Amino acid sequence: MNWYPSILGLLVLSAAACNNPQPENHTANTTGRDTVVQQPARDTSPAETDTAIISPEIKDAQKPGKTQQKQDAYQAKATVPPDQSSSGNKNFQAVTDLDASILLDIRYATANNFTKAKIYDCPACLLRPAAAAALVKVHRSLKGKGYGGLKMFDCYRPRPYQQRLWDKVPNANYVTPPAKGSMHSRGAAVDLTIVDRDGKELDMGTPYDFFGRAAHTDYTQLPAAVLANRRLLQKEMEAAGFAGIRTEWWHFSFRKGNYVLSDFLWPCE
Repeated sequence: MNWYPSILGLLVLSAAACNNPQPENHTANTTGRDTVVQQPARDTSPAETDTAIISPEIKDAQKPGKTQQKQDAYQAKATVPPDQSSSGNKNFQAVTDLDASILLDIRYATANNFTKAKIYDCPACLLRPAAAAALVKVHRSLKGKGYGGLKMFDCYRPRPYQQRLWDKVPNANYVTPPAKGSMHSRGAAVDLTIVDRDGKELDMGTPYDFFGRAAHTDYTQLPAAVLANRRLLQKEMEAAGFAGIRTEWWHFSFRKGNYVLSDFLWPCE
């Protein structure tokens, strides 16, 4: 039959086509590896990155707003426990209620301080009761030696006031960050000096809040009388349970107790 070879040829051609399919219409992968489609590169302009590059001018313009926002947030979080209400406070003692002859010159209640700004709403010298009692012992000991006693520059500093101070000088070399907390904010630190019987400050070599080498307690290039005055202050304070720091002759912390940070604000008349 003449049609048999034709049918046989068609069957052979069909089998060949099944074994060798035509390629799809795409770019062939000639590497032998899976092809990875890469996404377009991300735009890393300042508007899209996590940290944009801000010019100094913009930074300076943003500072006041950020400072106020931080202060507002801090004030909103500040809570006063019931026993720290403005009346009948049991956690703090006014040192002048124990001895009215202690002189007060609370500098942060005035603009006469290194920030040149008023930080406290009104002056007061409060301490934890044990610290206040120890301070009175120092005062009376000095009076017994013929001196006028103590003059206080700073005592308890509420955390909201510490925040104000930090907002003015946000530098940990000069001001304790509020998040860390100052001993002043625990009611256990004082800044002070000694006065003579006429109320005149003894010469300590530098003014209060002088940030220089001459204010350090290990600085000895000072007149003998100044060094003697500093030793007297240190000896009297240490005998009552206070300890000083190397960089400020006027600063002492009460070491006979552990106290929490406080937000209590004393009332102003």
